[in-house]
Amino acid sequence: MPITYRRARSNDLATALRIVQQAYNDLRVRSGLAPTVPLRPPLFQKFCLTEDPDGLWVAEAGDSIVGFGFSWMSQKFWFLSQLFVRPETQARGVGRALLSKTLQQAQRNGADNRALITTAYNTVSTGLYVRNGIYPREPLYRVVAPAPVVEHKMKVTEHDVVPIAPWPEPQEWIGRIDEDILGFRRDSHHRFLLDGFATRAVRVQRRGRAVGYAYISAEGHVGPLAVAPDADGKAVVASAVRCALDGHPKQVSMIVPGRADHILTIVSELGFRIDEPFVLMAARPFGDWRNYLPSRPAYM
Repeated sequence: MPITYRRARSNDLATALRIVQQAYNDLRVRSGLAPTVPLRPPLFQKFCLTEDPDGLWVAEAGDSIVGFGFSWMSQKFWFLSQLFVRPETQARGVGRALLSKTLQQAQRNGADNRALITTAYNTVSTGLYVRNGIYPREPLYRVVAPAPVVEHKMKVTEHDVVPIAPWPEPQEWIGRIDEDILGFRRDSHHRFLLDGFATRAVRVQRRGRAVGYAYISAEGHVGPLAVAPDADGKAVVASAVRCALDGHPKQVSMIVPGRADHILTIVSELGFRIDEPFVLMAARPFGDWRNYLPSRPAYM
């Protein structure tokens, strides 16, 4: 049956995320890992569809969706959020075609960089991205720890943590940190999270000055987290972890770049272990990866 491609519609997104879950868990099983990827509601996808529908595409065989490609842009930065194909439809060029469709968004908007995060063990996809000029730049590690273990080892920090005010009040200081650390602003994404999609959003400060921010999920996942250039990254992360524990999760998790050795040191001392390796890929280097912890591969 021939495969066709079209822009995604809102009523496609729940089916598309079931494909993401199925394909991701299939990859994990083939790589010797447990199929633990949950099915999530398409909240961020719907938000991005409203912001710019050019970044969301589906592949169809007859009346069935068999693949999903999803990208977003912030200023001139393009990011491939998700690219997944049903396991039984793989190796037919569907992923390559969906990537080509999403890249049209970068071309139309004059993107000056293209990036993504993928699992480090997904060598087929890594090869596809390299052939399209997107290269491995930074190792990333999802680390997890039982909450009681972290609680027992936590120490007091001298930083204060306060809730981030509703948007747009924090626009100036958050935008300044993002520009310093990432090289671009993500105002619409912060607005999305602060509109109620993040369980907790906190400003970490010292003597009244913002030195970082963190978003924390109900499951105890910390990220995205950013640390101001001249701030104590270990103290900012420790403050965010303490906030995560206040929600009484079963475990705490985060994604830490390999370059952030000072943060890997503290999370190791707190009892975290590496759960899954990822790799950040980009057309050209960007960002200070000692001071930024991504949320999830789809969001960065």
